[in-house]
Amino acid sequence: MGDARGMKIAVVAHCILNQNTVAPGLASHKGTVESLVKLLVDKGYGIVQLPCPEATYLGMNRWWMTKNQYDTPNYRAHCRHILEPTLTLLQELTGKGAQYIVIGIKGSPSCGIYTTTKGEWRGDPSTATGTQTTKASEPGLFMEELFAQIKSKGIKEPTKVLEISHEEISKKGLPKEIANQL
Repeated sequence: MGDARGMKIAVVAHCILNQNTVAPGLASHKGTVESLVKLLVDKGYGIVQLPCPEATYLGMNRWWMTKNQYDTPNYRAHCRHILEPTLTLLQELTGKGAQYIVIGIKGSPSCGIYTTTKGEWRGDPSTATGTQTTKASEPGLFMEELFAQIKSKGIKEPTKVLEISHEEISKKGLPKEIANQL
């Protein structure tokens, strides 16, 4: 019996495979970000879905928030806790020679890789005053915790780290620069 494993892994933000967990009003696909998922499968990647830290922390009746609103000791501890099974799996896979990439969500307060959203207000953002947000060139909280844990546990670093906008993909298709990096 032969073993056909390609040993290429894509570690993806939860909402790439499940748009149903996105904060209300922000989902841009019915189910998955299909064009990206299809390309990953076609290129021979196994897919590891990260847990959604926002949905597992606040549930589905939450409104959208910013990085500074989520940035609490309890939320960071929650992120580290739910990352444990994924980190154990990555340690096992990379120990057996697997290479992996990480794909996050542009502008996400949790899953942004290079871009997150910042802002302050209290209450429902659709009715609160002062709800202006800004994009900041820094990772979201969950990705900060993921990469800190990868480093502290001595797990091999990813070969690539990418950020997508599922909203842009729904309007314009998968950007060629992302497709070419896979």
